[in-house]
Amino acid sequence: MEFKMLHFVVEDAVATITLDYAPTLNALDMNLALELEAALKQAEEDAEVKVVVLTGAGRAFCGGGDIRFMKAHCEEPDFADKSMGPLAGKLSEIVLYIKKMTKLVICAVAGAAAGGGCNLALGCDFVFAADNAKFLQAFVGIALIPDTGGGYMLPRAIGTHRAMDMFVTGRPVSAQECFELGLVKEVTTADELLPKATAFAKKLAAGPTLAYANMKKMMFISMYQGFEDFAKAEVALQNECAASADFREGITAFLEKRKAKFTGK
Repeated sequence: MEFKMLHFVVEDAVATITLDYAPTLNALDMNLALELEAALKQAEEDAEVKVVVLTGAGRAFCGGGDIRFMKAHCEEPDFADKSMGPLAGKLSEIVLYIKKMTKLVICAVAGAAAGGGCNLALGCDFVFAADNAKFLQAFVGIALIPDTGGGYMLPRAIGTHRAMDMFVTGRPVSAQECFELGLVKEVTTADELLPKATAFAKKLAAGPTLAYANMKKMMFISMYQGFEDFAKAEVALQNECAASADFREGITAFLEKRKAKFTGK
């Protein structure tokens, strides 16, 4: 597959996938999602690749969903079923695929990891974060629920109360707080981020990769066997939100840079 919105490079047994679509801050629309899925599968199937590093170019790791696209199409009668539903389903599939990969996936985050971008990062096996990184469960600002598997993964990682705080407030959570919560392996400067993540990847690539693969299988059995059923419910709940008046108000207010006036409908 020819990649237009990301870069895929293999060096020293490490595949580096770099999200790179500046116009939307690497927002996860269906085009980027399909490219990311293809890149992950290419890395998984390449015998030369032992470890994967996922990162983002530009000012943000991933700005979440493409709100301008949502605004342009949200009045269409089948928007929730034909656009939001398939995208939410595909993003959960990608995180589930990462969990099932035999190869370890390291995420290197600088700048914002918002919405689906936050949960994509947290779905990886390790997260390195620059000291300017911010992790936001930003869905609430546009009257959506967390997707990309966040509602399944985050409570298991930090507990239900802390996860609900991130979901309900949508507040930016610093790299340091994420480190203290156990979500981030290491906090670095922005300049050191990719070199440190890559050095760790190369160290792992020289290790017992069969044991690593079986550790991932063990972790999946222990923690994530209900993920597939959850993903179906996630899509249905997100569709209901995407068809709401509050969602349309939320994305309009976001683009107009004003406070949304939600009605609960």
